[in-house]
Amino acid sequence: MAGWLEIRRGQAPVTNVNLVGRRVIVGRSPDCDVVLNTTSVSRQHAELICDDAGWRVRDLGSRNGTGVNGTRVAGERGLQNCDVLRIDEFDLVFHTGPAPLRPAARPRTSVTDGAFGPARTLQELGPPKVDASHLSRLLGFSAALLAEGAADQRMFQLCELLTSAHFHGNAAVVLRILRSDASAPEILSGPTGPGGEPPISRSVIKAVLASDAPVLASSGPAGPKNNMVQMSVVFGGQATAAVACPVGGDGEHLDVLYVMLPGQYGTAEWLALASLASAMFRQAEDAWTAREAAQRQALLEEELRRAAAIQARLVPRDMSSGSLQIGFGFTPCKGVGGDYVDALPTRDGRVLVTVMDVAGKGIDAALIASGLHTTVHLAVRQGMSLPDLVHTLNRQLLDTWSGETFVTLAAALIDPRTGALEAVGCGHPAPMVVSPNGMIRELRLAEGMPIGLIDIELELSTDRLRPGELLLLYSDGLSECFNEDDKILGVDGLTEMVADIRHAAGRKPDLEWFESQLKDRLAHHRGRAPASDDISFALALFGA
Repeated sequence: MAGWLEIRRGQAPVTNVNLVGRRVIVGRSPDCDVVLNTTSVSRQHAELICDDAGWRVRDLGSRNGTGVNGTRVAGERGLQNCDVLRIDEFDLVFHTGPAPLRPAARPRTSVTDGAFGPARTLQELGPPKVDASHLSRLLGFSAALLAEGAADQRMFQLCELLTSAHFHGNAAVVLRILRSDASAPEILSGPTGPGGEPPISRSVIKAVLASDAPVLASSGPAGPKNNMVQMSVVFGGQATAAVACPVGGDGEHLDVLYVMLPGQYGTAEWLALASLASAMFRQAEDAWTAREAAQRQALLEEELRRAAAIQARLVPRDMSSGSLQIGFGFTPCKGVGGDYVDALPTRDGRVLVTVMDVAGKGIDAALIASGLHTTVHLAVRQGMSLPDLVHTLNRQLLDTWSGETFVTLAAALIDPRTGALEAVGCGHPAPMVVSPNGMIRELRLAEGMPIGLIDIELELSTDRLRPGELLLLYSDGLSECFNEDDKILGVDGLTEMVADIRHAAGRKPDLEWFESQLKDRLAHHRGRAPASDDISFALALFGA
C-alpha cells in the first residue's frame, strides 16, 4: 500500500517523504530512512511497517515516546489517512497514496551583458588558503545533506550555506541553463540572502558552460597578489564578485550554483569554498540516487519474491489417480516464468495433463501463464472437451493480446483405468512415451499452430499407455538447455538422458526419484552456464 509523510516542524512544512518498502525507520541517525535531526529524537526512534492490512507505527523504545493523534503509542498502532504522528517537535502527517508531485514550472531569469568581465577558474588562480572553521561547517553541511530526503530542500540548503554569515554571500540561486541557449535560465532554487535575486552575467554563464568547472569574476583590484580580473559591476551599492559552480546536469542542461559576494571576497579562497560546497552537494545527490535505486531494487525484489511464491503455489503437487501417477518439474529462469504445468481430474474420470510455454520470460509471461491456469481450471470444471478447451484459450489470447504473443502447448487426457489417451499439440515439442526397458517413442500428434496468433483448426490424436510406460510432456527449456561450452542438449540428448534414467529405474520405478534424476542431470549438463529458459515438465506413469 502506497503512503507518504508530510513532515512539519511547528507550523512550518519541512518536506514530504514517500514511504518505500515494507519497513521505514524514523530517527536522528543519518542511517534512518526518515531523519529528524534534533537531540531529543532517539537515534532509531520509531518504525513504520506495511503489510497486507496497511501501515502501522511502532515505537522503538525511544526516550521521549511517539504519539498518534495526541495519544502515546504503546506497542503498535495502525495508521489511517491523515493521522498525525508526533515525534519531539515534529508532526508527521500520514497520507495514503503517493506523495503529490511538485509543480513542474519554475521561474526564469535573464542574463545581462557588460555586468562582469572575464571569469577565472581555480586552475588560473593562486593556491587558496581555506580556514579550518569553514571546513568544519562544510563537513556539517555534508552530513545535513545526507540526512535530508527532499531534493529541493537539499538544493535550498546549498544556497542558504553560501549566503550564511560565515560565507558572506549577498544572494544565491541554483540555475538550470540550456547549453544551446543560455539567455533565460530556470531558477531551480532560491534566491536566498539579503540581496534578493542576483543579476546574472552573460560572461560568467558562458565561462562556466565553456569550462564545466567553477569560475569566479570580481570587481576587486587586479594584480599579482590575487590574480583577479577587473570588473565594473556593483550590487547593492558596492563592488561585488560572482561565483558560478556546476552542481549537476546532462548533455542538454547544466545546473549551476550562482552566488553574489561583496568585492573583498572575490578571491581564490572563496571560489575554493564554493567549489567544495558544490562538490559535497553533488556527492550527496549521488548518494541519494544510489540509495533510492537500492530501495527500488529491494522493492522490486520483494515483489518478484512474492510473485514467485504465488506462481509456485499454482504448480500442483505430485498426485495419483487409479493406476496413474503424475509428477511435475518447474524451474523459472528469472524468478517467475512463462511456463505452465498442470494436471487435474475431469468430470468423466480422466485426467488432463498439460504443459504450456508462453513466448517470452519474466513477469509479463508469468501473468499470461497465470491467466491460462485460471481458464483451464474453469473450462475443466464446466466439462469442456479438449478441443473446446484449446479453442477457448486461443480465443482468450486473441481477444486480450491481439496476436502480440503466443503460447505453445501439449495436452493429454488420460484414462487412469485403461491408459487410453487423447492428445493435442500446438507448436510444442512432441511428448515422449518411455517403455520399462528404456525404449522411447514420440507421441504422434498432428502438427498445430501455437495459440494466440490466428484462429486454429485442431486434430485430436489417440494412443494408449501400456503398464509401466511413462509419458513425458516438457517445454523446450529441457531440449534447448545449453552448457558452459554453449552446446545444446537437443532432443536427441534429452531422449538419451530420459531413456538412461528409465532403464536405471528398473521394473518398478519411483516417480519422485525419476523427477529428481531428470532435474539433477539437466543441472549437470548446464554446469555453471546461466539458465536461458524456463524448465518445466509433467510425468505420467501408468500401471507400474
